[in-house]
Amino acid sequence: MSGDRSRAMVIAGSPPGPDFFAAASGWQSLGARSAAIDLPGMSIGFEGMDEAWHARFLESYAPYSRDAATGPAAPMVTFRASRGGPEQYIAPPPAGVEAINPVWVEVEDDPAAAGHCHVRCCTYGLAAAFSSAGGAGSAVFSRGSFDPRERAVENLLRVATAWLAIMRGGLLMHSASIIKDGRAYLFFGQSGSGKSTLAALSRRGQVASDDLSLLLPGDGGDIEIVGAPFRGTYTGGAAVSGRYPVRAAFRLKKAVPPERSAVEPIKPGMAMAEAIANLPFVVDQLHIRPDLFGRAERVLTSFPIRLLRFGRLDDSYWEAIAAAGL
Repeated sequence: MSGDRSRAMVIAGSPPGPDFFAAASGWQSLGARSAAIDLPGMSIGFEGMDEAWHARFLESYAPYSRDAATGPAAPMVTFRASRGGPEQYIAPPPAGVEAINPVWVEVEDDPAAAGHCHVRCCTYGLAAAFSSAGGAGSAVFSRGSFDPRERAVENLLRVATAWLAIMRGGLLMHSASIIKDGRAYLFFGQSGSGKSTLAALSRRGQVASDDLSLLLPGDGGDIEIVGAPFRGTYTGGAAVSGRYPVRAAFRLKKAVPPERSAVEPIKPGMAMAEAIANLPFVVDQLHIRPDLFGRAERVLTSFPIRLLRFGRLDDSYWEAIAAAGL
């Protein structure tokens, strides 16, 4: 949701267990409305929405959203929404201390779908469970009101997108992405590396996101950037729709202004480690599902990864990219 400036942080903790969600299946829903987000190759829906949430959801996630009751197809995953359980799932910070917008994620093998995961997650005010194989999921809002509903739903959508993507040959990556001449370029690094600055300075392409980029395999198997609603702080121009083949990815490293931007090689092992570290909601589960390393590696080795020293506060970095043959 482009209007939400908060950043979700995955921290240590455990969401409610399977017994909680089994009990929640009998709790009353919030309303009778339903809506979904449709992306190329992926769809996530909610049912049991009240009127206010339904209207806000359709507005906030346009042009990707639709009224699921009138849409052309059932979502890949549909969360049934209800309310109950504790006052909050994660204890809020003391008064006067800034909230960090945490997310707890836990996965285990899905016995009903070989090779897939059953994912449970929670924020301050929402706990959810779903299978990476798709189907019915559960989203249970807490009784308290500390966590704004829109922020809680945004966090759930990000978690669900990350797991649906990686189990289908793609990734949700903490990176900026820009479409130029029909091809996509990724720019990744931890917070403060310059993703938002680089995206805001670009005048030679269409910015898909300055925060999270969705990668999925195309019809021919090539990895593509898919337009998605996770644009971060970037608000310029129209939202990106459609699919674009990834030309290259760049690990950002700040240079001292006004040093000229330059593209440099990066050791393959370092490139892989840096890129995998930027897979939110998934990277902290790699010790449980080591097969995810192979899945991520297949995506990340399908396009060149280089180091981009980003110095000048303009978009002359495109000239450095062109000079590198990318």
